[in-house]
Amino acid sequence: MNRLDAGVKRAPFVRGALVVLAAVASPAHAQSSLTLYGVLDEALQFNTNNTNIVNGHNVGGRQWSMNSLSGPHGSRWGFKGSEDLSGGTRAVFTLESGINLNNGQFAQGGTAFGRQAFVGLSNRQYGSLLLGRQYDSVNDYVARLGFGLSGYGGIDHPGDLDNMGHTSHINNTIKYASPTMNGFAFGGTFSPGGVPGSVVENGGFSLGARYANGPLKLGAAYEVFRNPSAVGGALNSNANAVAPDRTTIFGTLNSGYLAGEAPATTWQLAAVAGTWTAGAATFGLAWTNVRYGNIGQLHGATATFNDLETHGIYRFTPTLSGAFEYNYLKGNAVSGDIGDQTYHQVSVIGNYQLSKRTNVYASATVQLASGINSVGTPAVANISGMGDSSNDRQVLLRLGMRHTF
Repeated sequence: MNRLDAGVKRAPFVRGALVVLAAVASPAHAQSSLTLYGVLDEALQFNTNNTNIVNGHNVGGRQWSMNSLSGPHGSRWGFKGSEDLSGGTRAVFTLESGINLNNGQFAQGGTAFGRQAFVGLSNRQYGSLLLGRQYDSVNDYVARLGFGLSGYGGIDHPGDLDNMGHTSHINNTIKYASPTMNGFAFGGTFSPGGVPGSVVENGGFSLGARYANGPLKLGAAYEVFRNPSAVGGALNSNANAVAPDRTTIFGTLNSGYLAGEAPATTWQLAAVAGTWTAGAATFGLAWTNVRYGNIGQLHGATATFNDLETHGIYRFTPTLSGAFEYNYLKGNAVSGDIGDQTYHQVSVIGNYQLSKRTNVYASATVQLASGINSVGTPAVANISGMGDSSNDRQVLLRLGMRHTF
């Protein structure tokens, strides 16, 4: 990330515009900051069996494509700003948008600032209080210790049903985050649902904590949200959201619980993770438990998933690194054998750093599914939300380049 004024030397017209903007914005501009930042992550991608609907049936098919949203970081750009209010307190804001490099469109279902959009106060001694569209506590305290957001992975757990790949962004959120004290930090979020006559419908809360001491890092989080697939709910919060009985954003892994006329009324998630670094190697473990509760179309049943991840990262040289992940996901039988499904996933990635801000990478992921999925049909593979395979297996290959600014 670069300060905005660090790059304007190359563009006189931009420099002039910023001078005018600074002049009208605040007489105290010397105590304020504005940062433009971003990640551009583009790759050639091959999927051995992607969704291909013909006459109402998924017949699958090989797919070559360009993809800029599913790499180790996902393409984005944004602004961060702060103003010194004295006494160690600052006013802060962030506006961050996912961007599809292949067509220039917004990501997150066309949401203009779909990744983050918040304003708040931050104090070195007391922490920060932020208001707006934000990440949950799983992202803040656990997911950074997992493979998907490690910076070396980019592959989510099947369906990203535990949000360890921060597919879901929470609207209308009040967040508190403590400062780090002797390696320990904690925080939480509260999201009022905005439904007249109820303080809990469509909303929820999350809590989390982390600890870092030398080579050891630990994190834990817990959250509960009501009506998660309702329009504006925790799992259906983008600009293109439609009612659960018409949505197509969920794969067969969990669409039987979240789509339809009577979907789950609660989404509950517990997550823990830890990493240990020894020299050039880092090893990680993560466990998550997901519960979709009171599924009306399944007579009020609860669907439960347990996910176990192990991963490792090795830095061969300062510029060359490799990483691997094995992920195991097990769903319980909900009604008869509906939901009795198992997923095995293996990923490897190699990364070469061309400079501090630019790298190239190659990755491969294999996923195998078995059992009966949430809609009562044989479970099919679906890597990182690429789309349901027509059978129980899928391979995803990426050759990409990433640049940060």
